[in-house]
Amino acid sequence: MQALRRASLPRRVVAAVALLALLSACTKWKTTSDPVEQVIRERAPHEIRVRLADRSGYELRGPKIEGDTLRGLVIEYKRQRHPSRILAIPLEDVRELQVRKPDALKTTLLIAGVGVTALLVAEAVEAATEEEPPPPPRPPPSGPPVVSCPFVYTWDGEEWHLDSGTFGGAFLLPLSRTDVDNLAFARELDGELRLKLANELAETDFVDALSVLAVDHEPGVQVAPDPAGALHAFTTLAKPLSAQDYRGRDALARVVEADGWNWESSPSGRDTARVADLRDGLELVFARPDGARSARLILDGRNTPWSAYLLHEYIRLHGHQTDAWYDSVNADPLRAAPLGAKLASEAFLHVSVWTGDRWDSQGLIWEAGPEVSKRQALALDLSEVDSDVMRVRLESVPSFWLIDRVAIDYSPEPSFSVRELQVETAIDAAGRDVRSLLNAADGEHYVLEPGDYAELEFRVPPVADGLARSYVLSSSGWYRIHSPGIGEPDAHTLARIENEPLSIARLSVARMNEVLVRLAGTGLR
Repeated sequence: MQALRRASLPRRVVAAVALLALLSACTKWKTTSDPVEQVIRERAPHEIRVRLADRSGYELRGPKIEGDTLRGLVIEYKRQRHPSRILAIPLEDVRELQVRKPDALKTTLLIAGVGVTALLVAEAVEAATEEEPPPPPRPPPSGPPVVSCPFVYTWDGEEWHLDSGTFGGAFLLPLSRTDVDNLAFARELDGELRLKLANELAETDFVDALSVLAVDHEPGVQVAPDPAGALHAFTTLAKPLSAQDYRGRDALARVVEADGWNWESSPSGRDTARVADLRDGLELVFARPDGARSARLILDGRNTPWSAYLLHEYIRLHGHQTDAWYDSVNADPLRAAPLGAKLASEAFLHVSVWTGDRWDSQGLIWEAGPEVSKRQALALDLSEVDSDVMRVRLESVPSFWLIDRVAIDYSPEPSFSVRELQVETAIDAAGRDVRSLLNAADGEHYVLEPGDYAELEFRVPPVADGLARSYVLSSSGWYRIHSPGIGEPDAHTLARIENEPLSIARLSVARMNEVLVRLAGTGLR
């Protein structure tokens, strides 16, 4: 934690305040004299403003040219009524055209993936270290101070790339799960695929099984897992016509492309006594083809460092009983089940669809970890939607998610084939062969303490002529977070977290408010 010394506080506060200010000005409008047809067909803007011959003006999302008509979604946004509609305008009536574009400086800053909560976590961690005696020394992690789950790197022939933070959220043995995750950087070299499994954090990792899925498909096809681990294929995706968060902030430019420029919940101005302040998310509008009764939501996103920090806080609240609590819950899966269900109901990303009179729940986007953006798919039932637009709501605890892209696939799913590749060699840092511990989910775990790693090799079969290949990681296990294990347990807070509705959100907002007050005390607002 030496990187979080008190002397560094002013610089971090300035960075946090500057980034917060940047979030309020993400796009700008620019008037163009080019013909409307040329702008739409050549630039394919997501948003435009038009002024007509009768001096009326409209803001259109997803504009398209159909013959001599301009069509687009007019946004007249009201939280409850949602009266958005498709408007058709004769091209001859357009007198002025403006195009909305991302601000170049803002894009450059945020594309690096620095979220507001990452800076606030640093302040929260420093505050905690000032208030408590230091814990017993442990090997220091090389990564950020509060993130969780094993790391998987892939070798591209020149360097290692962090490609997955696997089975995030499985911080108890009864919460063990199999995680399926795209390997974006994986490259076959001379018939082999190389991965590195590493523990670089303050935790103990228990890996039960690990394999790679070789997915062969037509060129241009992409794949993504659903929450159950089943793979789905897609090609052309429909982009949202509009996207706004629960405070009415426009988020379209941040979620329309998978470019690392994420939407993130605003952390300030939240009251733990107001239910509306305990949830946040996005409401998106998509064009819906005639007769579409089903679709697949494709989401690229990850959890924030703040969500991982709150998980560490939950463990820390057990004080000197931490080890005893871990042992008792791990020995009794029935004790862990309600906690796992509560985490899913509050902290996972809820997806629902507007049917015309209610929001219809469609399922959950699974916890993704804060290290690497994960692509996930979710099947949507549109049988009760009767409109030319589809409205989707994403909802979770404020400041728990970074959402990079949201898209919809209405088309029939392309065919693909899957072959599971088992580990051929697995040599750890001490030179031991650990392959037998990874080739089957049998309860025999490969255990990694901080600093441990193993390099893995897979024999890759050739790709059939005319096909392309994607690689997907399948891994099973859990991890045990290291905590100081000192002080008296906070039984009151623990009981509230486990038993009260929206308790995780209340704890999150309360802790966030404490950090914001602390920062305000520096005199920088």
